[in-house]
Amino acid sequence: MRALVLFVISITASFNVLSQTSTSLDKDEHLLDGTNFTVQYQNASAIDISFENGEITYKWIAGRNSEEPAKTLSYTSKKVASETYFVSWHELDSQTYVTMVYNFAANLGSVSVIARYGSDKPFTGFQAGVIEHIGNL
Repeated sequence: MRALVLFVISITASFNVLSQTSTSLDKDEHLLDGTNFTVQYQNASAIDISFENGEITYKWIAGRNSEEPAKTLSYTSKKVASETYFVSWHELDSQTYVTMVYNFAANLGSVSVIARYGSDKPFTGFQAGVIEHIGNL
């Protein structure tokens, strides 16, 4: 009987931990608010990025998109290791979903893009670059 009681208690505790973990994973986080930096990509393009009040603002400063105006969108983030963050946002108007990994300890940034996913010509891309000029991390 004692073994059964211990088993029930351990199962109940496990479900409690799993439900808390699930809830924390579903929560939007804006861990980079107040941070700004530039990413210089391998293809010679560069982008200025800043985070504030749950929004990312980015502006291409070199490369083929440098004539485009800055964009501001809602973002979410997760800390995955010391000084390393996943960041994502969804650009509904261009049907683009972006996921980035920023490793501030190594000054590296990587981006994965699914673009124009609802069009006749969707594409995916991956790019890596160097993080420069970090402010307020």
